[in-house]
Amino acid sequence: MSDRHLFNTNLQDLVVRSLRGLVASHPHLSLLPSLKVVYDGAHDRRRVALLCGGGSGHEPGTVGFVGAGLLSASVAGDVFASPSARQVLGAIRAVPSDKGTILIITNYTGDNLHFGLARLMAHGQGIENVELVVVGDDVSVPRSRGKMVGRRCLAGITLVCKILGAGAQADMGFAELVDLGRAVADNTASVCVALDHCHVPGRSGEFSQIAPGRVEIGLGLHNETGVFNVATPSAEDLFKHVLDLILDQDDPERAFVRFNDGDELVLLVNNQGGLSALEMGAAVDEVLTQLERRGIVPVRIFNGPFMGSLNMPGLSVSLLNLTNVASLTAVSTARLVELIDAPHTSFAWPATQGVYPLPPPVAGRTRADAYAEEAEAKAAAPPYAGPKLNVAPHSLREAMRAAAHDVLALEPDLTRWDTIVGDGDCGETCAMGANAVLAALGQGLGTPGELVGLFRELTEIIDEACGGTLGAIFSIFLAGLTTSLMDLAAGAPVPSTIEPAFVGRAALSALEVLKQRTAARVGHRTVMDALIPFAETLAATGDVAGAAAACRVGGEGTAHLTAKLGRAAYVGDARADMPPDPGAMAFVAVVEGIVKVYGKQ
Repeated sequence: MSDRHLFNTNLQDLVVRSLRGLVASHPHLSLLPSLKVVYDGAHDRRRVALLCGGGSGHEPGTVGFVGAGLLSASVAGDVFASPSARQVLGAIRAVPSDKGTILIITNYTGDNLHFGLARLMAHGQGIENVELVVVGDDVSVPRSRGKMVGRRCLAGITLVCKILGAGAQADMGFAELVDLGRAVADNTASVCVALDHCHVPGRSGEFSQIAPGRVEIGLGLHNETGVFNVATPSAEDLFKHVLDLILDQDDPERAFVRFNDGDELVLLVNNQGGLSALEMGAAVDEVLTQLERRGIVPVRIFNGPFMGSLNMPGLSVSLLNLTNVASLTAVSTARLVELIDAPHTSFAWPATQGVYPLPPPVAGRTRADAYAEEAEAKAAAPPYAGPKLNVAPHSLREAMRAAAHDVLALEPDLTRWDTIVGDGDCGETCAMGANAVLAALGQGLGTPGELVGLFRELTEIIDEACGGTLGAIFSIFLAGLTTSLMDLAAGAPVPSTIEPAFVGRAALSALEVLKQRTAARVGHRTVMDALIPFAETLAATGDVAGAAAACRVGGEGTAHLTAKLGRAAYVGDARADMPPDPGAMAFVAVVEGIVKVYGKQ
């Protein structure tokens, strides 16, 4: 994990500045800087006040959940350190309540002590009805190991905050909310996994890390080492392990929450701070797929940052059993779902206003229904009715095969070069195109030996397989080549033998089509530095090998050019160690693969 940060000194100042930025960005919030208390500036004292808090570094938890319909206030300690009782007492005073105040706290020793002391101090000052709801939702630590301290807290605490916040907004009573909060806490099960530990800003020297090729399962929020340290498994195996820890009712050490067939559950997948949103979405999909295999379909699904650990590349999975909560309280599962869906003004909890209740077109649909697209129109393009441009099928197919294999062989270099001058995806993009061509050859691509139909099909193959700018460039060129061949065939008697110069003239015409879509020209350090010399030489000479040589000179020459277009334009002036343009060299590989067949004829 990276130990590089923008702010590396005075962590106390970092926390206060972070809170100031937060409050400035969300005008409904107010801040007591000296106490590091964020509170709802429009708090209504007629409703039960809800406070949460703990060490900083878990953002957005819990300062991000302050607002009407959620928390009344949040108290921030220093990084991974509990706030003092004085801070908590200041928060209680900042959001007074005629009904009472509930302190929702994580089950860590410091928070238990400081919030517990603040409760006593409040009582001593005549503030009545102050009660604790202690949340420990981690099920990875076995009972025998944690029997003295109970379960640790993970992201499940945010579900407690949301349900109680909506209940308070709905004017539920103090005692009812306390009981409800404890029932929710007791029936939430969570497990955290991570690829590495986080790094605390300002801390120098060695810090705990997870070895490369290993994953930890069962970590705490503050870099506490995982219960399991395993060789990095597949995503499927990783989440199976996590769900087994949560759901296995035959594990006497970890079956803290009872789960039965038909129970209504809420799923929350929490980003610990360092995973991309891309991977988080895939993680949710994998968890849901495995839950469905177990006969579980959550009634609500949440995905995102809720309770983090600075920059830890990991996530936690939480399941809340609403059926159990309903059996312990007077609140039905339907009402619990309404509380989860209720509107709020916090910035970190997912938006619910205007989402629930769902409108009729989507209400009650399954996950599979949400993915069911209308079948894409696959009606075949009308057959080409113009003059046929036929060539020997065997040579045509072998040339495409050789070109595809040459591109695949060059993929490591393309990736390496593009990592230096672009975003590193050129090799993968070209390899996908090459593999798609090979697959199509296996299904008969080019077997008729007719060029217009071939380039029609190649255009669709490359467009489907190759993303990014380079894929679009190739697809437009191929589409232009298709129409150019059609125009050439329609405008003059079709030659009995299709010569290279004929194809070269079509390529020049296709280039004019391509130039309408891109400003790239020779000298701009793009694929055009290889493509234009190839087409011009082929049209002028009919020499396939000579055109390939011109193509290579242009491609290799890009190493000495300054990029004017594309991502490489941001790298700066050409350097002595600059590689050639990856897209240009990919086209060189295609052409030289073709030469292996047609250069001998």
